[in-house]
Amino acid sequence: MTLWDDASAQRIQTDIFLSAESGYVSNIYLNPYVTEWDRSLISAFTSFSPAAQVRWADSKNSVSLNGTGYFLHLFDERDGLNGAYLASMYRRRLTSSFSARASGGMHFFSGSRFRNIQWLQIGAEWAFSPFAKVEAHIGTGWQSVAGIEDEAAERNRNDSYRLGAEYWPGYRWRLRAQFFSGLGNITSPGEAFVSSISATRFMQNRMAIALRTGLEQYSREFQLSPDNGGSQSQDVFGPTGDGSILALEDRFHRTTLTVSYPIRNNVSVTGTAAGLLWFSSEDNDIEPDYQVSAGVQVSFSPKRVRGGVISSLEWNQRDNRKKVVTVRYRGDEHLYITGDFNDWDMPGIPLQKTGRNRFRAELELPSGVHQYKIGVRENGSLEWLDFPGETATVSDGFGGRNGRIIIDHGE
Repeated sequence: MTLWDDASAQRIQTDIFLSAESGYVSNIYLNPYVTEWDRSLISAFTSFSPAAQVRWADSKNSVSLNGTGYFLHLFDERDGLNGAYLASMYRRRLTSSFSARASGGMHFFSGSRFRNIQWLQIGAEWAFSPFAKVEAHIGTGWQSVAGIEDEAAERNRNDSYRLGAEYWPGYRWRLRAQFFSGLGNITSPGEAFVSSISATRFMQNRMAIALRTGLEQYSREFQLSPDNGGSQSQDVFGPTGDGSILALEDRFHRTTLTVSYPIRNNVSVTGTAAGLLWFSSEDNDIEPDYQVSAGVQVSFSPKRVRGGVISSLEWNQRDNRKKVVTVRYRGDEHLYITGDFNDWDMPGIPLQKTGRNRFRAELELPSGVHQYKIGVRENGSLEWLDFPGETATVSDGFGGRNGRIIIDHGE
């Protein structure tokens, strides 16, 4: 309680999301929340996912708590799935470009079997430029799998590592790459791994288009269902069950296209098309699966709404050295700007109110790429404000966004 009271004088952000989706799927393994393999029947589905995130941060530390529940209903003979995902993360900024973090959580869901997964992870991130960063993490996880009808659970442990990279070739393009494998395979990572690359395009109207493709390889056992004499179409992805065991080395090529379009500040519609190719080592066949869906997401940020919003932000040149930032903000609180140009000194440089909902500051910025934040101070506490959709931003490494501006004095 003492920690929470002290943190409230810094910066707390709460976000709540409600997502609903409907579509058609041939394998529930394509669902991002589910690790169960079932391609027995093609089915329409509906899902509902409430989620919440609470973040606290100061200039060097951040703590986040995340929770997501999901409920998936299938319109065929398969049972629906439901579960929850809980995670927490602590991040410490060691230098202006280097951060360390520790995270942990659990994920459980019920389908044909009940699965419970817990994990712990530590890692580091190096943002060697405002446009690029690399990261490395190691951790351990435990998974227990049990039958629905009082079947004894089997528990196993897996130590793993993850490598990642992110690069922004422009204000509206983001490229990402990730590679995940077990520590036992570190000298032979090709035996079992999950890899992906993705590209996201952010439009002027805040619409985002993301294309993600990846390759997964597993060396594990399949449980053949006795219901159909061991037909592949009834396979259950997992190491336990009532049927016979088949050891396979298989590859999965997964590609996903996602489009998100905001129709209001807190309401977005989404569309997803995903494909999966299963390269089976049993008979060298290629089995395709797919999913198409559309949905809507509604978000709430109670504290941010109470503090007001930035409706527009502009940078203008005054003379050879000085830039003027003009902010339109609905509120009467005190606004501040801080960034790498003043060593992130808090609360920052005050913006002067020059008219109704209009605030202004004059800054002398050297040539180069600069990152900054706009904050509002009310009752002694400082809260960062979200930027309008047309503002160029980058990740601040703490779950939020930094504004970004390029200054060129022609020297």
